[in-house]
Amino acid sequence: MNTKYNNVIKNYFWKGLLFVFILFSIDNFTNYFLLKGLHNYYGLYDNSEMALVGHSHLMLGLDKIKLEEGLKIEISKYTREGVNVAERDLMIDQLVKSNQKLKLVVYGVDAWMFTGEGLSENSYKQFYPFMNEEIISDYIHKNAPFEDFWQHFLIKSSRYNEALVSGSFRGYLKKWDNLKFGVVDTISLKEHIKKDQFRKIVSTKANRRKFEETLLKLSKYNIEVILFYVPTLGIYNNAESVKFNYEISYFKSLEIKNPNVIFLDYNDPYSSKSELFYDKIHLNPSGQKIITAKFVEDLQYFYKKHK
Repeated sequence: MNTKYNNVIKNYFWKGLLFVFILFSIDNFTNYFLLKGLHNYYGLYDNSEMALVGHSHLMLGLDKIKLEEGLKIEISKYTREGVNVAERDLMIDQLVKSNQKLKLVVYGVDAWMFTGEGLSENSYKQFYPFMNEEIISDYIHKNAPFEDFWQHFLIKSSRYNEALVSGSFRGYLKKWDNLKFGVVDTISLKEHIKKDQFRKIVSTKANRRKFEETLLKLSKYNIEVILFYVPTLGIYNNAESVKFNYEISYFKSLEIKNPNVIFLDYNDPYSSKSELFYDKIHLNPSGQKIITAKFVEDLQYFYKKHK
């Protein structure tokens, strides 16, 4: 009787072990497949000489394929929705570590980037797929709840939400299209501004200091920086014109103080052309096409100057 009982226990044990092994294998394969797609999408671990770094403002502002065709170089487009200045610093750490040929970072700037408000409070979740990298793991550990951290650390396939899975497949398909079709409703925007219902420019010293630390870091790596202001809608810019102009002056001062920094402001003349905008800060495909063509022209001059 004991022998029969022991055999049943052993049978369940080996079946359970096989089940765990299969789950472990599927989990690791899923992670490997999706992570490779994200590396392709963001341009990590490649031979790119230039990287675009920012949030959706820059993501929708420049066409990676057209840039590569115009400049004849490989470009990483490491742009993610809702990331703040601390997370962009983290992204740059990833790029510097993974892309050994990196010479130029195009850093997307805007008047609201030091505010902190209006960006996702849970944007650290976008970094879950990279938890095996020490700097990413440390950052997530500081920001994520204890149980969340360990769940995603142990179950690798749980690191991917719908947006990350989509990004992975877009990486395999080499798709970086701007899908924000349509034109901004300026009448509604004016009404919201009139009612004081819009995001304010309230910059913090901590965010500004972190940004300047990022620029210093890039300088130490001998990486050139272009602070690139993709145009935001003039109506929105003028809602707090004094604060807006102060931020523009601040970016200009960084160009003066840092020999490796150039500031390109495309608000003039494009911010007044509402037909180029999907909403108050994002360009639609027509706007992206025009801004990309202008940017290629300016960067061709930049590369000639630095040869």
